[in-house]
Amino acid sequence: MPITENPISVISTQESISKDRPDISVIVVTYNQEATIARCLESIVAQRFNGRIEIVIGEDGSNDATAEICRKYQTDYPDRIRLYCNRRNKGLIDNYFDTMLNCTGRYLADCAGDDSWSDPYKLQKQFDFLEQNSHVGLVHTAWEFHDIINGQTIPYRHNSEKTIVFEKGKILMPLLNRELRPYPHLSTALWRRDAMMAEYLKDPQLFRHSDNTCEDLQIIAAMASRMAVAYLPDKTLLYSVGHKSVSSEESFSKTFDFYIGTVRLTRRLHLKYAVADSDMRLYYRNIMDFLAAQIIHGHLTDRVTPLRSLADYLPFRPSAKYRLIMAAMRFKGISWVAAKLYHRISKRKVVKSLSDAE
Repeated sequence: MPITENPISVISTQESISKDRPDISVIVVTYNQEATIARCLESIVAQRFNGRIEIVIGEDGSNDATAEICRKYQTDYPDRIRLYCNRRNKGLIDNYFDTMLNCTGRYLADCAGDDSWSDPYKLQKQFDFLEQNSHVGLVHTAWEFHDIINGQTIPYRHNSEKTIVFEKGKILMPLLNRELRPYPHLSTALWRRDAMMAEYLKDPQLFRHSDNTCEDLQIIAAMASRMAVAYLPDKTLLYSVGHKSVSSEESFSKTFDFYIGTVRLTRRLHLKYAVADSDMRLYYRNIMDFLAAQIIHGHLTDRVTPLRSLADYLPFRPSAKYRLIMAAMRFKGISWVAAKLYHRISKRKVVKSLSDAE
């Protein structure tokens, strides 16, 4: 298999896909993950599956040894791995969807370059389920946290012990307002490629909007709008924590930028799928408070205007706490005092919570 640049928006149509297409394409996008990418790929090639799997890697111009490690795996598994090395860093969204568009399997799976699959029968179980349930478009599973610093495995407390099938459209509201339990993790999922492509072609910008900071929410929402979604209680994923990732930056500014992007995407999905405003009220209130807290903790004066613009885009007036923080940020001296008070109040709340827990 060749090692080439990942092309932009090259869509493998039904006509261009040969009859001997793989059963499953596994999407792996990676950037500067030399410490974890081998573990990720090992967990995929270790899958015990009766059909044919292709692994499609989108390596996004890493400046560490990630590309070299991926090339080694492509050399070791030439019939199973297609590697696309980007000459420039495209960013998560473009790299992800360019990689997805180069997949040809009947079903799509996903494993992030810093995560790994823990069940060698993951794909077989999900493939069998989808083959037997034609009305289900996506099936996801239970998962666990993996602390890469100490190697500890930590259960995800919202896992369920039973198989659940949500009929078409039923999870859209709880998915978008973050109340869905168990909440889908895309790296645990298997979904139908043709259904995904039909949704993608309707509205590519929904998936690739320049504001988007994640790739999973829009995929799960699109599949849920089209077909039923199922959950299996098998634990199949070790989700890495204890290091920097897209959604867990130490920097207040990067945390702010990630979450403001997810709120903007959530609002677009909220409107597209006609979820009732009243069902989204608590989510928007809580996330706006969180974003305001990031501003005051990190003294992010340059993020005030984007947050105010977002508030104008939402259907509700933000909370009193949000309005107080944003008012304080108008004045440098007051914002500094407000930040000190906010830190002290937050610390007291944490101490009280710990005391109550004991």
